[in-house]
Amino acid sequence: MDEKDYDVGLVEEAKSLAVRLAQRASEAEKNGSLHPETVRELHRAGILAMGIPRSLGGTEANLVTLMHVYETLAGACASTAWCVGNHTSAVRRLNEVMGKAAEPYLRAIVDEGAVVAHGVVPTGDTRPAPGGFISSGRWPFMSFSNYARWAVLSTMAPGPPPDWTTNGAGRPPKVHNRHLIVALDQPGVTLHDNWHAMSLRASSSNDMTLEQVFVEEASAPATPSRQSDEDVPPALRVPVGTSYSPPCTVLGIAQAAIRDTIEYATAVGMSYGGATRGSMPGNQFAIADAAMLVESARAFLLQEARAILAKATKGEPFDRRDGIRMRMAGHMARQNSQKAVEGLWVIRGAHGLYENENFERYYRDVRIGTLPAPSAPDRVREQVGKFLFDIPENVEPRWG
Repeated sequence: MDEKDYDVGLVEEAKSLAVRLAQRASEAEKNGSLHPETVRELHRAGILAMGIPRSLGGTEANLVTLMHVYETLAGACASTAWCVGNHTSAVRRLNEVMGKAAEPYLRAIVDEGAVVAHGVVPTGDTRPAPGGFISSGRWPFMSFSNYARWAVLSTMAPGPPPDWTTNGAGRPPKVHNRHLIVALDQPGVTLHDNWHAMSLRASSSNDMTLEQVFVEEASAPATPSRQSDEDVPPALRVPVGTSYSPPCTVLGIAQAAIRDTIEYATAVGMSYGGATRGSMPGNQFAIADAAMLVESARAFLLQEARAILAKATKGEPFDRRDGIRMRMAGHMARQNSQKAVEGLWVIRGAHGLYENENFERYYRDVRIGTLPAPSAPDRVREQVGKFLFDIPENVEPRWG
């Protein structure tokens, strides 16, 4: 790979950190949380600041860099990669909806290692109040929440957005999207210890509730109807709706599972006959299938990441096709990674069930790829299919 299209120093930091993450992964799972030293090291390495411009002290990681970092972290500890991905997504959202007003938050991330959690799916009951909004509700899957200083919570507020104009659109919308930026130590904000799950056990993806919490208007920005990249460095420009960390994370998990299985099959004999597992043609087919599934999906995702980066560098605007192709590539990465790890059971047999072995964790963690609602397989297929048939994405019927 051409080293000019990714940050070599940042990737090397991730590789160095991954050695220690692998040593802590089992303990982190038992504790249901990342080790405090892991969070400090993520800060020192500049990984928490990947979504922040260099002009504000961030490391300004482009998509190709992110791919390497997420894969590397996930191969050692998937929960760490997942937490970093959600935090980086929240940082991007702060930039998008707040503009220059986001600077104090971004400075705290760069200087102090502050963490931001992200409630992606709009929920809650949010109503206007003098000087802002009052909100109550429950936001699930708040990854990295036990270390978060703030949360960015997507919600719907009554009435049209502030920048709405008719433009022949007819009636104004009844609701519009806003993002509430709340401090976790604010009265009425509760973090629930309910992430006792099969996958990503150390990600602290707990539920968060608000109970009549007042959020001043400056901290409850509306999502702009038209988002501009004018003030965003080219490295940080991506098509609207791009979800990048989950596919890279599961690719990293699958790659680690393949490496681990090769080592296992080379050293361990068959239960019957005694020959090494790697010497059996059926097992050779299985490892080959897994490798080809992962490498083909990885090549597609890398191709699209480079295409996005090239467009951003040239200052060209993104179009619907760019977003669709990223969703296609992400879907293939999530789907193929899961299939690859499932196929390795042929080689591992019942020995793969032991919780003291890494493979069992890889199998549990890789399944997260196809489960979140924003990237559910049927939703992605609908989006791609409508694009190919030249149908607007919001035309009914829509997948739930």
